[in-house]
Amino acid sequence: MRWCAFFLLLFAAPAYGEAVKAVLFPFREAVIAARAESTLLPYRFKLGEPFKAGEVLTALDDSRYALEVRRATEQADFARAVFEDRKQLRAKNFTSDHELKKAEFDLSVAESSLADAKLNLSYCIVKAPFAGKLAEIRTQEYETVRPGQPLFRIIDDNRLLAVMNVPLNDAALTTVGNPVVVSVLGTDRKAKGTVYEVAPQADHRTGTVRIRVLIDNGDGKLRAGMTGELIRDE
Repeated sequence: MRWCAFFLLLFAAPAYGEAVKAVLFPFREAVIAARAESTLLPYRFKLGEPFKAGEVLTALDDSRYALEVRRATEQADFARAVFEDRKQLRAKNFTSDHELKKAEFDLSVAESSLADAKLNLSYCIVKAPFAGKLAEIRTQEYETVRPGQPLFRIIDDNRLLAVMNVPLNDAALTTVGNPVVVSVLGTDRKAKGTVYEVAPQADHRTGTVRIRVLIDNGDGKLRAGMTGELIRDE
C-alpha cells in the first residue's frame, strides 16, 4: 500500500507551473524460470554485475539428463542399424514391406526420443536472453527446482525509461522521437533522451498522458528507481 501511495503521489498531475516528476525504469526486465527439474548450481554473476547476451548465468545439475542422452543415442544407433539391415534384406526380397516399415517407424521414434533428451539437457544451461544485470535472486544455489519455478530477475539498464505524466495538450512532449531532458535528483546529471512511447489513453481527470522517455545509460551512472524532474525549454 505504501508503494502504491508513493507512485500515485509521484505521478499525480502537476499543477500549472509545477515540476513534472519522473521515475527511471530499466528498458526491459525478465524473470527467468527453470525449464527442467534438477539442482540449481552456483550463479556465475553477482547482483549488479553486468553480463552480455548469451552468457551463461547459472546451470542445473545435468547428470541425469546427460545419462538420458547417452541411452537415447544408443537406442537410436541400434534402431538405425536395424533399419539399414531391413532395407538390405528387403532389396533381396528376404523380408516383407511390413518389417521394413516397422523398422523405419522404430527409428523415427528413437530419433524423436533422442531429440527430446538433447532438448532437456540443453535446459540445464541458463543463458542471458539480453545484456544486463542480475537484479534479484528468487531461488538459492543448490536448491531443487522444478520447471516453471522462478530462479532470478534480470534487468537491462544500459538504457532507461523515464516515466512521467505530462499535459495532454503539450505537442512537444507527446510526440514520439522529440528530445526531452530530465534532471536526475541527487546528482548533477541532466539526462537527455527522446520520447519513446506515449500512452494511448489519457487521464480525463487530470488532463495528462503518461509518456516514456528513452535515455542512454551506457556509462552505468544512472540506476533504475532514481527520480527526476522534466527540464522545460532545454
